[in-house]
Amino acid sequence: MMSEPKRLHPITIFYEIMSALKELIIPFILFVIIGNSGDDSFWNKVPLFIFILLIVTMIVSGFIKWLRFTYWLEDQELRITQGLFVRKKRYIPFERIQSLDLSEGIFHRPFQLVKVKVETAASSDNKAEAELTAIHKEEAAALQKIIADAKRGKNAEDVEEEVIEEVVYKITTPQLFFLATTSGRAGVVISAFLAFIFQFEDFIPYEKVFNEMQELIRYGVLFISAIVFVVLVIAWLISVLIAFFKYNDFTVKKVENDLIITRGLLEKRTTTVPLHRIQALKITESPIRQPFGYASVKIESAGGTVMEEDSSSIDLLPVVKKSQIPDILGEVLQEFSFVTDLKPAPKKSLRRYLFVKVLIAFVATIVLSATFWPYGLLACILIGGAAVWGYAQFRSAGWNIHGRQLTMRFRTIEQHTVLMNKNRIQAFDMSVNWFQDRADLAGVEAKVKSGEAFERGHIPHIEQEAAQEIYKWYSHREFTKSEQA
Repeated sequence: MMSEPKRLHPITIFYEIMSALKELIIPFILFVIIGNSGDDSFWNKVPLFIFILLIVTMIVSGFIKWLRFTYWLEDQELRITQGLFVRKKRYIPFERIQSLDLSEGIFHRPFQLVKVKVETAASSDNKAEAELTAIHKEEAAALQKIIADAKRGKNAEDVEEEVIEEVVYKITTPQLFFLATTSGRAGVVISAFLAFIFQFEDFIPYEKVFNEMQELIRYGVLFISAIVFVVLVIAWLISVLIAFFKYNDFTVKKVENDLIITRGLLEKRTTTVPLHRIQALKITESPIRQPFGYASVKIESAGGTVMEEDSSSIDLLPVVKKSQIPDILGEVLQEFSFVTDLKPAPKKSLRRYLFVKVLIAFVATIVLSATFWPYGLLACILIGGAAVWGYAQFRSAGWNIHGRQLTMRFRTIEQHTVLMNKNRIQAFDMSVNWFQDRADLAGVEAKVKSGEAFERGHIPHIEQEAAQEIYKWYSHREFTKSEQA
């Protein structure tokens, strides 16, 4: 038992300083570099002096934070004391700890260190219950073992039992390449770049730039198309690299009653998902991957912030042949049934899927055509796109009740299939508007807990009889002991 208070590794000081400096990059560029008029007057150097003072303050505060942060294990609790000016104490009982999630950044690896996030059911707002910024891997492994043994009722002096690890899934090189090239993050890259550029709108003469662009347009559509093509290719290549670094060596292991997920090239992350915290499975097929028979599988987890960027929706199988999902997960997640015989939406609902989308596209086409005549007539393709999208949503819609499981399939741009156990469903809604009632249709929605929010399965148009069947199945649910309490 680690009963003696310990400090984090000294690299924590550098880590804290670098984290704080990231927030100052844009102000530094704006006020010190771009805002510098070039003369040697005192007032022109004030911003630089201010930034030097801020950096010195960060170094001092980083050292004091490290000095005043200690942690130890005592009386079945993880205890932490910290605080720059006010001393704070936090005691976290072992039974409340859902997982210890590890990550290795570029500053951790040379020193064999890891960052540990302590996840509990109370973790919220994308913030872990506690965080150990840098400790040795051996200490992290010891923490995990002590807490896991305590939760199983074992003593540290008990005879050590062999822990069986079962590799559930490991991404292959062809799968990684396919995942990276079809990640669809190019739009995110372009949006982030534009957001960054417009941070400098007070210093960059955008009006002059746009006037120059108008001159360039005169060179012809082919020239502009070439520029757009090059930008898209660069954004796509960047998105490929991001996906490659993120999902490199992606591995899923089953260790007793937990799933251990590791991934990453530059930053290696380890996420622990207790099986009993899994609320639902979500199978997603993107328009690019679906024709090749590939899909991805995510876990919807209750509580925790296991991955900040993904909230509590965790990648389980980032890319896999859809037909192989039952073979890979069938034995590991026995609570779920991977049924394929879904009941489709009735044919009479097709016009409901088409009408609103086509109407909106038609109005948009009229407005664009009148505003940008005659080039605005190209907006007519919006009508065809809306019709294709509505038909695709109609074709995707389906549901099934298999024992205690409700399966719902629907489409946004991607096709989603959500698998939910009856006792995990937090709410079920059935709605009927005036137009649906005339056609004997209804919309249904089921919600499960996903962190602090909800993940939902939604089918906008199915027969009222089918909706009532699902509602009757759910309303006669059996509650677990924890739910009854």
